[in-house]
Amino acid sequence: MVGYGNENAKLMVIDYNVSINEDSQNAYYVGNSGEILKNMIENVLKLSIDDVFFTHVIKCKTLNSNPPSSSEFNSCKSYLFTQIELIKPKVIITLGKDAYAKVTSDNESFENVRGHVIEFKNYKLIPIFHPQHLLRNPELKKITLNDLKTIKSCL
Repeated sequence: MVGYGNENAKLMVIDYNVSINEDSQNAYYVGNSGEILKNMIENVLKLSIDDVFFTHVIKCKTLNSNPPSSSEFNSCKSYLFTQIELIKPKVIITLGKDAYAKVTSDNESFENVRGHVIEFKNYKLIPIFHPQHLLRNPELKKITLNDLKTIKSCL
């Protein structure tokens, strides 16, 4: 799953790796977490899903559903960075700490960077909680709403 969406998007959403549901349905952002992400984009950012480009750091399902290895990341890294350069989004959202850490090579605590606008190459990158994390921790939805307001102000 190499990427999906508007190739002229102002907003790029980068997840860490392909979920089991995404792989089995061959579709992006399915299930409850997909619905949360769609609602965030449409109801808070006031964008259509068709105006966004979605991709993953790791482009394929990992072997035996194991956590992605360094070699899997390294084999996908140049493709991801080429995608960013081709799409030229105004804002990049990384979903969760793993996506943020791999995209930026930053080992800073996720809590210290989450919701902040980070200058990344020529783009504004804003890490937020992954929708799956919000399903397990609904008390964080209010914090994420504020993060989305920050994103909206950058668009």
